[in-house]
Amino acid sequence: MNTYNLGTRTTTSVDRIAAIVADEMDLDPAHEYTGGDRGWTGDVPKMRLSIEKLSALGWEPSLPSDRAVRQSTRELLDELV
Repeated sequence: MNTYNLGTRTTTSVDRIAAIVADEMDLDPAHEYTGGDRGWTGDVPKMRLSIEKLSALGWEPSLPSDRAVRQSTRELLDELV
């Protein structure tokens, strides 16, 4: 059995993800942060999984991170209707 990371070659932030989801839902929520600058104990400020193993087989992501978040949000919202 093989295990592969699925991801993109770009990154995004939690703030950007929240903004995209709020935009797609036509909301303007207030954001509140806890845990200080770093977040909670054990939080990882940035993470990027390597997709090189899957890429070596010829697979490449078709969307950058922000567009993937937006498309996923739209698809999930469509399922709720």
